[in-house]
Amino acid sequence: MAIKRTEWDKVFSDYIRYRDKLTCQRCGKKYPTLARGLHCSHFYGRSSWATRIEPNNAMALCFGCHQHVGAFPLEHIDLWESRFDESEKEKVRYLHNKTLIKKRDVATNANLKLLKLMLKKAKEDYDENNI
Repeated sequence: MAIKRTEWDKVFSDYIRYRDKLTCQRCGKKYPTLARGLHCSHFYGRSSWATRIEPNNAMALCFGCHQHVGAFPLEHIDLWESRFDESEKEKVRYLHNKTLIKKRDVATNANLKLLKLMLKKAKEDYDENNI
């Protein structure tokens, strides 16, 4: 059964893809705009609200690379390890182990507003550097 995609997921996905400059973090393929072929890939899956909208738990991957790391989990670990520093990874590990964090704790209007501000800033940074 697929996990329902919420408004938080859409805003977060767009934020991650802009933060990563619309570029696959594995193969380097660049996209000129938001595209279905560039995914927001989570290290710890979306089933955990504790890490679902945590930026250090996600990166932009093209469809092919997303499929590849899904099939080769050790490469997924290596990619995540190389992408984030130790304090960022430790924060994600800590949150991942906080099993009592529920959707109601994360999917708040305040968090959605913060995500939208983060997306706006990432898009402005992208647009400023790609004119």
